[in-house]
Amino acid sequence: MNELLCDEHLREFRRGLGRCYCRKEVRVEAVWDALAHSGDVLKASKKARVMRVGNWVVKEQRDALGWLKYTLKRSRYRRAWVAAHHLRHHNVLVPEPVAFIEYSVAGVILRNTMVSAYLDGCRNVEHFLQALAKRGAGRDTIELFLRRLADAVNHLCASGAYHADLSGKNIFTLDGTRFYFIDLEAVEIGGEYTDALRLKNHIQLYDSFCDQLNDTLLAPFLQHMLPAGADARLWLPRVRDGQRERRARIDRIHARRAQTA
Repeated sequence: MNELLCDEHLREFRRGLGRCYCRKEVRVEAVWDALAHSGDVLKASKKARVMRVGNWVVKEQRDALGWLKYTLKRSRYRRAWVAAHHLRHHNVLVPEPVAFIEYSVAGVILRNTMVSAYLDGCRNVEHFLQALAKRGAGRDTIELFLRRLADAVNHLCASGAYHADLSGKNIFTLDGTRFYFIDLEAVEIGGEYTDALRLKNHIQLYDSFCDQLNDTLLAPFLQHMLPAGADARLWLPRVRDGQRERRARIDRIHARRAQTA
C-alpha cells in the first residue's frame, strides 16, 4: 500500500511530473492554483521555502541535491505528511494536511511540496507566554497554561510519536487551551519513548521558557510530563545541565555564522 494514501479520505491524481495526494473534498484546481501562486513568504532557507497562500501554508523542499535524498530516503521526506495523518487519527492537534505533491521522472523524485491549513490567529507558546506576562497574568493563570501544555505533550507522546524538535517555537496556540504541533518533518512514528528521548524533549521545552519563568513554575511543569513515581528533584538538574549545553551549542553556531557572513 502506498504510504502516502494514509487516510481513507484521500485521493491520488497526476498532472505533468507531479503526483498529488489530497483530501477528497479539496478541488484539484485549488491545489494547483496554490502551487502556482507566489504567496507571502513565512520562512525561507537553502533547503525549503514556506509560504502562506490564502488559508493554506505551502512548504516547498528545494535542496539543490535533494533529488538524490528524496529518492533514496523517500520515507524521510514524506514524514510530515504521514505524521500529520497519524497524529490527527490519535486526536493530536496539527495543522490540517491538505495535499502532498511529489515531482518525479522515471522513479527519481525531484522535489516535493506539502500544503496544510494556516493556523490563523495562533502564535507559538513562547510568544503566547510573553503576551500573558505583559497582560499581568498571575501565577494561577501561568500554572494552568503550563499544565494544559504538558497535557498536550503527554497526549502527543502517548500517540506513539516522538517529536525530535519539541521547542516552544514548534507548538502553537490560539487561546492557551488547545495546542497545535508543527514542523512535523521532525516526527518519528513508532518506537519506545525512552528516558533519553524524554530528556531531550524536556531540555527543549525548558530552554523555551527558562528565560521567562523560574523553576518554581517549571519544576511542576516537567513533573507533569514524567512517568508516575519519577522524582522531579532528580530529573530537574539533568534538564538544567542539558539546557546549558544546548544554549552554548546554539551560541557557538551563531558565532560561526556571524564570522562567515
